Amino acid sequence: MPEDGSRLSNVAALADESGQVELVVPLERFERIAPQLASREGLVTGSVALGREQRRIVAEVNLSADLQVICQRCLQPMHLPVVSHSRVLLLESESEAGEVPPEMETALAPEGRLRLADLVEEELLLALPAAPRHPEGQCPDGKRDELQEEISEPTQRPFASLGAMLKSARQKQ
Repeated sequence: MPEDGSRLSNVAALADESGQVELVVPLERFERIAPQLASREGLVTGSVALGREQRRIVAEVNLSADLQVICQRCLQPMHLPVVSHSRVLLLESESEAGEVPPEMETALAPEGRLRLADLVEEELLLALPAAPRHPEGQCPDGKRDELQEEISEPTQRPFASLGAMLKSARQKQ
């Protein structure tokens, strides 16, 4: 049965057992992504599989959600499906971070304990685009078409011929 990830989990023990936890977390619990959402209704579903690699705790985080965000092109709400998979190295202290390869994501799990919902929230934040937008030409009310017309006007380059003028001026001297 899926859990909501709000309780503190002993990730060290789960890693020793190669455990997997199925999660269903309401979006309303995620305070850090709230400013980026048009609506906090909905669920994030996923799983966290824990294991050990070279005596370190590694979490395989899989999540999916259908978020309602604001399109940065037309400023209207839009649905954004998010599917994410990542590997995260769980560290017991910040001092261990210096030994981690730079390409590996890390999260802090003091004393081998962590709220799995916090890990899911972090991964959801990383999966969100910086500026979500409707696909090309799909903004409601034709807002994108108006923007495209503005962009498609010919670009004026007042100094385009300056190089040729300077060259001919040098040759005359």
